[in-house]
Amino acid sequence: MSMATALAAAVVPLAALTVVPPTAAAQDFTTQDFTTQDSAAQDSTEQDSTEQEPASVPLAFGEMGLGGSVALTGQRGRASVTLPVPDGTTPVALRGALEVPAGIERGWLDVTHDDRFVGRVDLGGGAPTVPVAVPLTGVPVTGESVTLELATTIVPTTGSCLNSRDSSTVRLQDPVVDYAGAPASPTTVADFLPPVLRTATLVLPDEPTADQATAALTLAAAVVDRYGSQPVRTVVRRASDRVGAPSDGPFDRTVVVAPGADAGLRLEPASDPAVPPALVVSGDGPALLDQIALVGGEAAELAVADRVSADSLTVPPVLTADAMTLGDMGLGPVTQRGSGEVTVTIPVDQTRLGRAGSAMRVHVLGTYTPLSTGVAGSIHVAVGERDLDVRAADSSGVVDTWVDVPADSVERVTSVDVTLRTTGNGDACSTGGALTLTIDSGTTVTTSGGTPDTRGFASVPQSLMPAVDVALAQQTFANTARAITVLTGLQRLSARPLIPTVVPFDDVAGSSEPAVVVAPDGLAAFGPAAEDLRLPLGTTGTTVLTLSGEDGDARVTVDSSAPFASLQALRQNDRSVVVATSTASTQLDGLLAWLTDDARRWDGLRGDVLFGTAAREPVSLSSVRESAAPAAVASGSTAPTAVWSVLVIGGIALVVGLIAAALVYVRSHGRPDDAPTSTDGP
Repeated sequence: MSMATALAAAVVPLAALTVVPPTAAAQDFTTQDFTTQDSAAQDSTEQDSTEQEPASVPLAFGEMGLGGSVALTGQRGRASVTLPVPDGTTPVALRGALEVPAGIERGWLDVTHDDRFVGRVDLGGGAPTVPVAVPLTGVPVTGESVTLELATTIVPTTGSCLNSRDSSTVRLQDPVVDYAGAPASPTTVADFLPPVLRTATLVLPDEPTADQATAALTLAAAVVDRYGSQPVRTVVRRASDRVGAPSDGPFDRTVVVAPGADAGLRLEPASDPAVPPALVVSGDGPALLDQIALVGGEAAELAVADRVSADSLTVPPVLTADAMTLGDMGLGPVTQRGSGEVTVTIPVDQTRLGRAGSAMRVHVLGTYTPLSTGVAGSIHVAVGERDLDVRAADSSGVVDTWVDVPADSVERVTSVDVTLRTTGNGDACSTGGALTLTIDSGTTVTTSGGTPDTRGFASVPQSLMPAVDVALAQQTFANTARAITVLTGLQRLSARPLIPTVVPFDDVAGSSEPAVVVAPDGLAAFGPAAEDLRLPLGTTGTTVLTLSGEDGDARVTVDSSAPFASLQALRQNDRSVVVATSTASTQLDGLLAWLTDDARRWDGLRGDVLFGTAAREPVSLSSVRESAAPAAVASGSTAPTAVWSVLVIGGIALVVGLIAAALVYVRSHGRPDDAPTSTDGP
């Protein structure tokens, strides 16, 4: 293969990640106040703060962390959803639309609570979608939640068969719950965090110390971890900019990290009684971290006053494990019901193990409906399209098998599918009757092999556990805000909280501990200590980009001073390091803004370099040639796999003839930048 061909084949735009529409809580990054927020949602919050709360408050399943749809599979589909109920409100209606597969003669959706009938929706009429409006008034609330059971019963038309997952799945799309009343403002520290949080605002000193920066990073990671799949926006604001800032809405909270030797937490009421109070956290050194640990932790239940303090609060360490059961990971048992074919998916998340591994073994334990006479079947254990184990199903109804997952199939989250398939017993649709497949909580996952150097972004955040050092080029508010953006993005990929500590770069350079490095003006800001930190993508002056890898270096000379930025994942001293850097600080802010604009982009990162420049969409690059097939970054697109993957920045279209095979031009959401260009690495 010629170099031009290799270059053209290797460079793939990360823009493929944006072909899906943004989530309801899409994010934007404002460099002026280093705020991560959704502009439309922010406008709505500002308007809500000046208007009276509506009598009914709608909350979409997505913003409650319940996903955008609920699937009910099989002729008798089942699902259970637990709805958070903010204090001061009661659920009054469940709304949405049911997608009904073809071939349904009649059917219905039943909604129950504690085996008590709540409502029914008729699926008859042959329409592909059916509106849902189930009254919930009178459903008792336990604590801050209510659990609803959803059950579908469908009857196929004559001659139709519902023996596949697609043909028998009724899906509740875009569900919304209406709540009556107004969410109550907290009166104690214990009640400060609501069950649904839209925006968390962190107010920091204009020039935060390392301890204050550590506290802010720890709090931001803890909040994102606490709310899991809820798309919480994180806003970081200077203390001097707090006056005149938009007021919090009922589902927003502000935490103020304040200097002072008087360690403690206190609620600070707003001038408007309809606005929730802020939580002021004060203290110096370790005492400040003790107070931060109290926010959202189990001990917070004891903070039943508006002013409390924590004294040497001990946070148990997060222990890594070579082997864990699904029960240990909070994933089992898992049951699916259907006819003809039933699949249980086991999502093996390495962050739940607290470590990274390249080799994985799974001891699959479970039970299934014993097959009757005349019915043949098989049990398949697979990852993606690759079958790892196939064996005949029999009358025992027991699953007990070991499978080895190939290293090239081990991901941050590896989905192991266990499927029971039957050939039927002579009936027209060959369903073989109703089937139940359960994977037990005793199913054990074992990992080994550490983090391969070739995995790049696929190896984080699991390789940043159990604790990660954070080095800032300068101890400033701006760099602290950038580090919070990087850390919260990584935290969204993790089932366990990341534990950051801000340290001098010299401690990072010679350490074997994982690290996050923020250098908006290049690594030269760290001095000679940065020389050993060899980035996959580097520069020589302002004109040569070099992508280093196992095949050597690819160098591209660029007659342009246009700024560019990168986020890179590398291995050094047998540990992982994530580096956010650029040739101009505001260009790095634009790259981080693009990432946070849609949280799914973090999960879609592939290779080991994310490269962005003004007026162009960021692209994903890889400095290593993987032996396996490239991993998809989005439907219909693949990640680059060769060392010669190079993107050249904006402003060099006139020299495209020299490097045409190496370029991929796409539209960018990053903002133009007139800042001077640094002469060190991106």
